[in-house]
Amino acid sequence: MKLAPGSALRGRTSRRGVALLMAFLVLMVVLAICAQLRVSTGASQRTSSNDLGLPRRDQAIESSLLEMFDMLKQDSESAADSGGAAGGAGGAAGAAGAAGATGGGVPGAAGGAGGGQDEPSDSHEDTWGKPQRTAINQVELRVIVQDEDSKVNVLGLLTPDETEAEKVFVRVVRILDTCRQGTTEDIDSGDAERMAIVMRDHLRKRSNSVAPRAKLLSDTEEEPDTGLPLTLKEFASLEPFRPEHFRDYRDGRGKIVHSIGAFLTVHTTLRTGDSLLPATSSVSNARGAAPAAGAGANSGAGANPGGGATSGGAGASTGAGTGGSPSTGTGGASTGGGQSPSTGQGGQAGGGGSGSAASGSASGIAVNVNTAPPCVLKALVDDRDVSGRWWDAVIEYRNLEEKKEDDEAAEEAEPVYDEYGREVIQRQVFDALSELEQVPGTERLGGDAKAEALRLLTTQSQVFSIYVTARILNQGDTGRTYEGPPRPGERDDELGNSLTRTVRAVVWRVSGDEGTTIVPLIRWEVLDYIPFEVLDYPDEDR
Repeated sequence: MKLAPGSALRGRTSRRGVALLMAFLVLMVVLAICAQLRVSTGASQRTSSNDLGLPRRDQAIESSLLEMFDMLKQDSESAADSGGAAGGAGGAAGAAGAAGATGGGVPGAAGGAGGGQDEPSDSHEDTWGKPQRTAINQVELRVIVQDEDSKVNVLGLLTPDETEAEKVFVRVVRILDTCRQGTTEDIDSGDAERMAIVMRDHLRKRSNSVAPRAKLLSDTEEEPDTGLPLTLKEFASLEPFRPEHFRDYRDGRGKIVHSIGAFLTVHTTLRTGDSLLPATSSVSNARGAAPAAGAGANSGAGANPGGGATSGGAGASTGAGTGGSPSTGTGGASTGGGQSPSTGQGGQAGGGGSGSAASGSASGIAVNVNTAPPCVLKALVDDRDVSGRWWDAVIEYRNLEEKKEDDEAAEEAEPVYDEYGREVIQRQVFDALSELEQVPGTERLGGDAKAEALRLLTTQSQVFSIYVTARILNQGDTGRTYEGPPRPGERDDELGNSLTRTVRAVVWRVSGDEGTTIVPLIRWEVLDYIPFEVLDYPDEDR
């Protein structure tokens, strides 16, 4: 068959460019394969780098925790050397108790032979009290320490004295009602009261609680309905509590919302003498509680695996068994087996011959006036008895610059810098409760109101929560490099562009004749949030 002229040329023309198209498709496939190999190789490299970085990060956290343990220990020992042994070493007599004083006067700076001298005190001006940033093995670390003695202990709801238990209940309600004020996550008064009721029922009617109950050595057959939580998060499974009530975060407007754990605790021991928590109560043997001095001599009976202590009545008594914790009381002496970690307000014991609670010696009931958040201070006493304006004056006093008596010494003092590298002023602290007389308006407080306020205050802390946040910047991140601390207002810790882990440790600082010991109550707890510092006057842009 003979083709028509020009048909072969038309066939070649219609197939022109096919080879180019095929070459382009092959090139695209090759490029896709190369891109996939690059992505998978990079992901494998980052995964391997992260796997290698995780142990390095945890080791850096552990190193930071050990450093903070040593810092807390040195702080206690240096305070003991300069102002007398912390925890009332030597059995010094207690300061004049406001509860036993007829006029409700402020107790002296120290009792017994140490009268007139400043007592060891704890505040945010101590080395542990300021947030710190450091780097260990290319791991960025931020450390925040909050003393548990700055919080109200919810275990006070178990106090056998119903009048005192009701006071604790009201304090818890006030704190829950005000701790998130000014944010979109504010807890209204109705919910705050329901939360406090749920807490009280969970502690007093433990057998009826919906939450699982672990068997503890502190459980007794005599008190089957009494339950002692090992952590505040135990309430998270109960309505109307929600998981976000136990974490720090920002609300929709960017304002910081604090966990209720920044204001409430279960880690301090309730010991104020025979009016609260007798030695037969399992509450005084709480697992994980930390002993502190109360009024009168205390008897330590029974085992206390978590380092807890018992409290008892007045007069001479003996502390026997594991965790026995003797402390001195007016009109009597006490001895105890094992360690003697009584920690009082500069050696405070009983205030008055009857062994009534001394001002500032009610550990677990009293809060540290130097470190307690404003909402905690204002919740201690009814506003009709002690107005919020007086508490505002107390907060303002501890934020004023410390007056330097010696100008030459002030000039020689080395400047102090915050975590951002800014120089900060040295603020005033209450070295003793007697300094409350310098707060404007103290002279107008009624005798009973003043005595009640002083009974609920102290200047020392013995239980501390240490928060360590470790960050390893992801490879290939284009954000700011870590050649120095972030600038104020930067939120690098919250960007999520790094391998981040926050660990919390709770420790009890035991001071005795043989020195200071750091006893871990919670050794390593991984948190699902990054904590924020609780400030008296927070910056708007932080």
